[in-house]
Amino acid sequence: MRRVWLSFVLGGSFLCAAQQPAAPSLTAEQQTLFDAAKKDFSEHHPELALEKMKQLHAMVPENSTITDGTAETAITLGDDAYAISLLKPWTATHSEDSFAFEWLARAYAETGNAAERDKTIAAVLKLHETTTNEQFKRADRFVVERVKLVSGYLDIYYALVPFSRYHIYMLGRQVDVNNVLIRQIALESDDIDQVSFAKEHPDMVAKGMRRFSMDTYSAGKPGPNGTTTQTQGLIGFMDGQPSYDDTKARMLKVAHGDAPPAATRSGVPVPKSN
Repeated sequence: MRRVWLSFVLGGSFLCAAQQPAAPSLTAEQQTLFDAAKKDFSEHHPELALEKMKQLHAMVPENSTITDGTAETAITLGDDAYAISLLKPWTATHSEDSFAFEWLARAYAETGNAAERDKTIAAVLKLHETTTNEQFKRADRFVVERVKLVSGYLDIYYALVPFSRYHIYMLGRQVDVNNVLIRQIALESDDIDQVSFAKEHPDMVAKGMRRFSMDTYSAGKPGPNGTTTQTQGLIGFMDGQPSYDDTKARMLKVAHGDAPPAATRSGVPVPKSN
């Protein structure tokens, strides 16, 4: 399935000329080809970009920017199998390439390979703990997959470290067919919820477990005082962290309208890190 919107919506693209510097170790001819591929990509022609990126990869197979960018373009087009064929051997010999591991996790997720997806997510988390890459150090989440809904999509993020005041571990951003945000669906573990959990389940707390909740946040709306607020909805609580697949299934129920909130509150300020 063609996914021409992916990197424009989610950011961090290797082929977005405004975000990425020139690839290292390219000849003038190769740089011209790379610039042309970036132009194709930015103009929503990833199929043309992929042709050029494949040519570049054949010329400079040890260039990380070209390898990662070629895989990104393939995933954008829905050719996850080709991306895996590039990234699996690459990550085996380039263990510090965090971007390659992130793209590989996404390719596995979008082909339904849960075991390799989870293994690669774990590798990304481990790398984040030890990386010297400043950009990767500052990151707090990465996209694992986009799921097609009846009308729109659900982009699923995995936290490199729990983020926001609510300690979000996974985040689903539900958007319409034009990529306009409808709601966010969060698996979070707010510190305030741990008080009752500790009283009810001290044995689980002793094992390092936490209470989690699934919450929804409507698209933010600017108020008269200039503060952007949203409506928060509580879907329910879970004792212990649910698996990726369990969380995804719960998020999809919310996105499909099959899991209405048990309680809501309006006027909640939008956290800066959302």
